[in-house]
Amino acid sequence: MRMKRLLFILGAVLLLSSCNAQAQSRMARENDVVRIATYNVGIFDKYKESGYRATARLMKELDPDVLVMNELDSCTIRTGMAFQMKSFLRRMGRNWDGLYAPALKPFQTGAYGIAEVWNEDSMAKKGGFTLVLPKGEGNEPRALVVIEYENMVVAGTHLEHTKESARRAQIEIITDTLKTLYGSSGKPVFLCGDMNAGPGSGTLKLLKEDWTVLSVPKTTFPDKAAMAEITAMPLSAEETPGSCIDYILILNNGAEYEVIASDVCVSFKSGSVFTASDHLPVYVDVRLL
Repeated sequence: MRMKRLLFILGAVLLLSSCNAQAQSRMARENDVVRIATYNVGIFDKYKESGYRATARLMKELDPDVLVMNELDSCTIRTGMAFQMKSFLRRMGRNWDGLYAPALKPFQTGAYGIAEVWNEDSMAKKGGFTLVLPKGEGNEPRALVVIEYENMVVAGTHLEHTKESARRAQIEIITDTLKTLYGSSGKPVFLCGDMNAGPGSGTLKLLKEDWTVLSVPKTTFPDKAAMAEITAMPLSAEETPGSCIDYILILNNGAEYEVIASDVCVSFKSGSVFTASDHLPVYVDVRLL
């Protein structure tokens, strides 16, 4: 009996390590375990197969409690005047809500920014706000979205993509803001998003002064040229050529937690993640203690 139990546990671990999204969504989650995900959706228009429906199918399969999304338009000419967050939420179902954070406004008669969405069946929102981060020496301003839930805080951002000095200035604002508001709250504070920097960069070194990286250091941004040379689509992030620039972190404020699982998702039954966006979705399962 003990050997059978051991084999069952080993099989489950191997199944999860492959990041089969259907297996993940079937995983029985205890009340104190939440799934947080981050995904750069590329205005739902990176490839001809991209779109709200394609992305929603993937995210329903992944089944996060909270999802931070980067690169969304609001009422712009280039994306047909759609409020993209709302268009996505309609495909997710009535039990989903969200908060949009504009970074560029006005932009093509509308705005460009990020969003945080959540499943109201599992997450009780207490409050939230957005903040524009100055571009500094970078190319454009960025945004911060923050939602306080009953048992935790989740923030999302999308940092400057060219200048590390601008990313550092944006990080300092994010960290100071969240430490001031929630540093002594006793709640875990998570930060998610496309940081436009690799694990060994100065950007991540600065983040690690106040934050702990919870997500796995695997490819989240596939290399287009290398992918074009592949005859068969990768079945895991380890097989995918590219870089790791999307992360989920937690503020070092003394809150207790346990990481149950984390991965970068590649294998979905509901569609191809490689034609939905130019990034890959990242998730962390965390038990709040």
